[in-house]
Amino acid sequence: MARRRPPFEARRNGYAINLDEEERHFVRRLVGEVRELLTSLPAGDPKMGRLFPPAYTNASGQDADAEAEYQRLMRDELVASRLDSIGRIDELLADTAMTALTAEQLNAFVVSLNAVRLILGTILGITDEDDDEDPDSPLANEMAMYNYLSWLLDSAVTALMQG
Repeated sequence: MARRRPPFEARRNGYAINLDEEERHFVRRLVGEVRELLTSLPAGDPKMGRLFPPAYTNASGQDADAEAEYQRLMRDELVASRLDSIGRIDELLADTAMTALTAEQLNAFVVSLNAVRLILGTILGITDEDDDEDPDSPLANEMAMYNYLSWLLDSAVTALMQG
């Protein structure tokens, strides 16, 4: 059966969340995997490159020292912020009766969905130049997941802009 409503919609007093139980479980599983990566991978792991982009792009000299200092000072705060968003989303999605969100809750969705997309995009090697996925690719399922997350993210951002 075709979906009649977008995953997220602006309403008079907040935002509707139109995800069924299977979709909620799927997103919870993905953000749980991101939580695991955030808490287990060492700083500088390539999978996290898009989540923690360098503040200084020149890898030598003073920029390298400044980048190391920036990562030392900011990484824990960035990780804590992402873990907080993931925790809030996990709680919201666990409550299958929850059908309305505040702007703050929907923003947490945006942050977490984008984190999942960034990590998956890094693992898949997706670039701005990539076209639609090849159904015969060994990574076709992962590309479909990436596109689904992109669609969810677009729906959430659109709802926020309309709200």
